[in-house]
Amino acid sequence: MRSFLKRWSGFLFIVLLLCLVAIVPAGAQENYRKFVTGYVNDHAGLIRPEEVRELSAFLAAFDEQTTNQFIVVTLPTLPPGESLELFALKLAEAAQAGTAEHDNGLLLLILSEERKIRVEVGLGLEEKITDGRAGRVIREVLAPAFQKEAYYSGIKDAVLAFVNWVEPSYFPEGSAGAARRLEEQNGAGAVFFVVLFFILLFISAAYSSRHQQPPEGGYPPRTTGPVIYPPPRRSSNRSFKNSGGGKFRGGGGGFRGGGASGGW
Repeated sequence: MRSFLKRWSGFLFIVLLLCLVAIVPAGAQENYRKFVTGYVNDHAGLIRPEEVRELSAFLAAFDEQTTNQFIVVTLPTLPPGESLELFALKLAEAAQAGTAEHDNGLLLLILSEERKIRVEVGLGLEEKITDGRAGRVIREVLAPAFQKEAYYSGIKDAVLAFVNWVEPSYFPEGSAGAARRLEEQNGAGAVFFVVLFFILLFISAAYSSRHQQPPEGGYPPRTTGPVIYPPPRRSSNRSFKNSGGGKFRGGGGGFRGGGASGGW
């Protein structure tokens, strides 16, 4: 019996070691997964229960109809020894937001006491929600609202901005339209320079015409410039208040650290 134990003790030790190696990552992932039980996980107590239910119902319906999975997590502080970016990535990977086929998940992480924000974007959404767009939402939507302690309106507008960039036709009717405002701000700057260009072009043409002799037979008939129509606005019959909700179940989506960080 002793010779048998001596002979197989080394083999058994290796088997146990391999089992521990396999179990530890799963346990570590479960430590992060505990923070995500629903679409909206307000561990910091920033928003009212009815607001959690409303936003959760909207995100659940968005998931059901488009397969895009967006989750919101608020915490007072980071767990000891964690950095913002690495913790958000581990949390998103543990939640597995989005589908395995499209990697179309997104995590909005808010730390109330540290006043930090992280947007973690799934692999499949990085072209639609670029690092620059994620950063703009933090600076121009979330931070101003949080400075006024308007946490729910800031989170809601941020979510709607992300939804609009991913699925423009889904945009809820009558909503504030954070994404549309952000795009219109960019558009307003572009329009200003276009108008300025045409004004300078008109002044240059007028100045040149005064210093040129009219051609034989007089000036040709005056022509008009191009007519620029505003882009059509998309409409939707969906309301922000949707029925549904329930617990969040990740679909196997992947992340690699795309997104942006900031604070208020």
